[in-house]
Amino acid sequence: MRNLTESHLSLQLQDKATVLTTERKKRGKTVPEELVRTEDLGKYRPVASHLGLHSASIPGILALDLCPSDTNKVLTGGADKNVVVFDKNSEQILATLKGHTKKVTSVVFHPSENIVFSASPDTTIRIWSVTSASCVLKLCVHRRAVSGLSLHATGDYLLSASDDQYWAFSDIRTGRVLTKVTDESAGCALTCAQFHPDGLIFGTGTIDSQIKIWISRWRTNVANFPGHSGPITSIAFSENGYYLATAADDSQVKLWDLRKLKNFKSIQLDDNYEVKCLTFDQSGSYLAIGGTDIRVYVCKQWADILHFTEHTGLSTGVCFGEHSRFLASTSLDRSLKLYSL
Repeated sequence: MRNLTESHLSLQLQDKATVLTTERKKRGKTVPEELVRTEDLGKYRPVASHLGLHSASIPGILALDLCPSDTNKVLTGGADKNVVVFDKNSEQILATLKGHTKKVTSVVFHPSENIVFSASPDTTIRIWSVTSASCVLKLCVHRRAVSGLSLHATGDYLLSASDDQYWAFSDIRTGRVLTKVTDESAGCALTCAQFHPDGLIFGTGTIDSQIKIWISRWRTNVANFPGHSGPITSIAFSENGYYLATAADDSQVKLWDLRKLKNFKSIQLDDNYEVKCLTFDQSGSYLAIGGTDIRVYVCKQWADILHFTEHTGLSTGVCFGEHSRFLASTSLDRSLKLYSL
């Protein structure tokens, strides 16, 4: 039975990757007409700040995601152990999801269903129905803190990483753990994990500076990207599938060419600059960095076009709205901030 399941999973991952890769080749290198132009993005300013999403007595928003199908819907995870779904247009909280017993450090929106995912140092992953504001599945995949969470392009499988040195695939419908793997050669806690947009590969970061690329189907490590020092804090694949951005506790962001498997650019930030999150926009044209402050770079030129310092604490999340029409950020200062023209 186990082999049959793994064979089915492998085929599903391959089929989805083939479809997505074909779609990308059809699009070619054309940028969507609706995408905000660089000269306009460079004029963005803070337009809203929301403080009431999470508890004031236990301050700090630790995780952020936007709904891919409706980027007006904002998902946050807090130090107060809660997950919050917020509508930025109506400025209303749609759901407050309670159940984690420790802070919430990762949140993910499902692209097409009204469900969200969260992870915590309480060792659990929770799947929530936004409609009923309830936990529909609690996954006990790991023995220690869950440090990374990513949803596969099929919308059916979760990738999780943990301090217990394992990464795992879980079925979001049944909660069943399909695969759980540790890297014997690394032998250290994982700090983050992210699927490539095609889902055929994924990346993991470790507490001792290692970045590894894995083939999802075969669960094999196929590439390693050295050069950082300190724990890896964030990794992000560009939506066009060509780039990987990585950050660590060394005040550097490195860009990697996934076709040539090499580092082609390093962005050296100020001394003691902390990078907590990296994200590309949906077209792969812009890269946002969150941490000590918020910065946005134009891909290919890698020029810094935006710089926001409004947060009074470390920024923990940054996301682009649809076609980059706005930018959202969260922080240890408990605020969700929005930026646009």
